[in-house]
Amino acid sequence: MKIGLITTYFYPRVGGAENNCFYLAKELAKKHEVHVFTSHKSEFKHYEVIDRIHVHRSREIFRFGYYAAFYPGMLFQVLNTKLDVLHVHSFGFLWHDFIILMKKIFNPKLKLVITPHGPFMALDDYSLHARFYKKIVSFLEMSINKLYDVVVQVNPSQKDWLVDCGFNENNIRYLPNGISKDLFNKVDNSDIVKKYNLKNKIVLSFVGRLQEYKGIDQVIKILPKLNKKAVFIVFGFGEDRQRLSYISRKLKIEDRIIFLHGNDMVRNKVLKSSDIFLFPSRWEAFGIVVLEAMAFGNSVVSSRTEGGKFLVKENVNGFLFDFGNLNELESKLKLLIKNKGLKIKISKNNIKKSKEFLWENIAKDLEKLYR
Repeated sequence: MKIGLITTYFYPRVGGAENNCFYLAKELAKKHEVHVFTSHKSEFKHYEVIDRIHVHRSREIFRFGYYAAFYPGMLFQVLNTKLDVLHVHSFGFLWHDFIILMKKIFNPKLKLVITPHGPFMALDDYSLHARFYKKIVSFLEMSINKLYDVVVQVNPSQKDWLVDCGFNENNIRYLPNGISKDLFNKVDNSDIVKKYNLKNKIVLSFVGRLQEYKGIDQVIKILPKLNKKAVFIVFGFGEDRQRLSYISRKLKIEDRIIFLHGNDMVRNKVLKSSDIFLFPSRWEAFGIVVLEAMAFGNSVVSSRTEGGKFLVKENVNGFLFDFGNLNELESKLKLLIKNKGLKIKISKNNIKKSKEFLWENIAKDLEKLYR
């Protein structure tokens, strides 16, 4: 098959949608001709082959926020590439919608697949102009979303809002996110343990984009109330770093918080060093990084998001708390810190559970959907 995938960002950019697209493309490219169409700025090549994936990058003319973006080259790249299936990652991008319409007009037999990943502009506290934009785009999306032959939900609870957004209920299929089997290879984290004096410490961790909706500040605010041996590693980039640093200074706990960033190897060392992984977001559709943390034997404490409730079963894989409820977060963390037996049981459960979500198996299921 000749498979096309549209995503606003692609490897080496990381994130839920980006990782889903990259790892599935990598597996599919072992047997099929796979083309990825994405945006870029000056630092990337217009065309390159990565792990047998044909990557076509179109230069951004402008981008306002995340969704409002224009990169005209993508239209011609998609129209000029012969495809059997076109798989779109995320929705709410009007430019992607226009490209899909044009491709469908010129190739009526083309099969369209979409993984929405999450509701369009999922949070509820946007600015006035952003809310206005959301209303306009949501209205336009109602008709566009009916074009797709298959709609992939990454957790089983997404169907309700998918139907509300105009997707055909009969076309919805469940296919989760996953992780690479390489995560189960041995990782030497001795350098990080030594450098940051983590031996005999209780290591809490967060991995992901440092954005306010991720709720990282909730963990920092309760850290003074936890066992003094508890330290918190925050791994990732993002605009919220400065605010988080300010909160830690104000609470006088800078020595218990470690801000790190780096490549996948450094991330894996962080997760290997960690005892408890925190996933305190206001909203998440899935949470690939939760599975990655599970693969390294972490217990998980997550807010009650779609992804959190799907991946975490209380007392089995970790614990859940309501976003903003610091008392509940504190009590769940204290329970795990004090109860070593529970933590060991959860660690074993999580390693086992994470092996159920391997990209190579998920890609086989996706190939069946394509066929």
